[in-house]
Amino acid sequence: MAVLTVIQQGKSKKIPFAGSPLLSDLLADHGYFVPHPCGGRGTCKKCTVLWNGTEVLACRTVLSKDATVVLPDKEKISTVTGGEETARLTENVCLCLDIGTTTLALSLVSKDEGKIIRTATAPNPQRAFGSDVISRIDHCMKNGAEELQKVLLSTLSELINGLLSAFGLTEIDVMYVAGNTTMLHLFFGVDCSSLGVAPYTPVFLESKEASGESLDLSAVKTVVSLPGISAYVGADIVAGIHSIGLPKDKYRILLDLGTNAEIALFNDKKILCTAAAAGPCFEGANISCGMSASEGAVCAYSPDGEITVIGGGEATGLCATGLIDVICEAVRREDIDETGFLEDDPLQITEKVSLTGQDVREFQLAKSAIRAALECLIHREGISFDEVEGLYVAGGFSAGLKVRNAASVGLIPEELADKFKGVNNASLLGTVKYAVDPTLPDLNGAKYVDLSADAEFSNLFMEYMMF
Repeated sequence: MAVLTVIQQGKSKKIPFAGSPLLSDLLADHGYFVPHPCGGRGTCKKCTVLWNGTEVLACRTVLSKDATVVLPDKEKISTVTGGEETARLTENVCLCLDIGTTTLALSLVSKDEGKIIRTATAPNPQRAFGSDVISRIDHCMKNGAEELQKVLLSTLSELINGLLSAFGLTEIDVMYVAGNTTMLHLFFGVDCSSLGVAPYTPVFLESKEASGESLDLSAVKTVVSLPGISAYVGADIVAGIHSIGLPKDKYRILLDLGTNAEIALFNDKKILCTAAAAGPCFEGANISCGMSASEGAVCAYSPDGEITVIGGGEATGLCATGLIDVICEAVRREDIDETGFLEDDPLQITEKVSLTGQDVREFQLAKSAIRAALECLIHREGISFDEVEGLYVAGGFSAGLKVRNAASVGLIPEELADKFKGVNNASLLGTVKYAVDPTLPDLNGAKYVDLSADAEFSNLFMEYMMF
């Protein structure tokens, strides 16, 4: 039997193996996260590691004999939940969990006060199998749900135990869970293959309950998930609507910016929703210097070229807010023309960080899909922008989003810029609200709009590709 020696952050571990496993698979099996957002196709180059002194792609390297691999330091994602933390333990507490495609957010909640006591976050380890839900559905089709569930529950168990122990707790009665439909299927170990082929039928959408023991979450007695609406509008959007509240006279829009951008137009009488396949550019997956909002990421770029870097150190990549700022300024300076053509390709931002023409194209595809989907909902309902009282933008980077830049590049309508409200992790906040007040919006009248064959969506998509 051969041995793989893994070195990360100065710590070494020996992993015996037999046969000829992929390096990325063996690392994932033993709890090491190496991102390959492309789903292991070898195209994103972001799973580069030092293997026997040579840089290789973990997803394309087959092991056959003793080897040593040096991994990058563990990623620390900068997240803002948007919820106030009291750090005050009360008698009646529970856990609330948002399973994001990129990030896990877990809150210890006082049901007595209806407030968050403390929140812990971690990268979703399933990113080792692809950055978006389509990659994970594809992995599930080929290999089943067990592996994806296993890595998720292992990370969650550590997160739960760490959060509880900080307050001297060893067990909790209930944990409420939200996430998109794919994430909840995988959390419960349910095969999500049907979400990847027409007619995209979920195995379940209703609220689901399980014992913590059945999920190997020994510190939790009972797990309860929130319900979803459709295959691509899940419990995270239901929780977000619950968090925001239903207006009576006008409409509100919830826009959850992510790989699969989910959009809901709603009031106290109806919920109209859809999803746009925006691609993983906001998570940095298809951007040459793209990265999550972690240390080293350029998160802001000013008109005079001044950058802001998370952690304050050397810039190593671009996160979503930085990408939007850079493209906005490049368009303003006419470095990028209205078609998206980048004259000086690549555009150098720092010594190590640049923007390529392909990056611009990936952004165009994402922003056009989101903008077109949003306006399709408004047109379907037959309302004007004046009848929308608020555009609530959720997602990991909504807190740092410069709304004027987002409107300038066409991500959101100019008419809604003054109505913008960043709500950070609306899914988590709605789950916390549900733990205290389980009266969710009536989902019986919720309507999902499929834009895949919608002529108006296609026309708007082409129009909003332009800057």
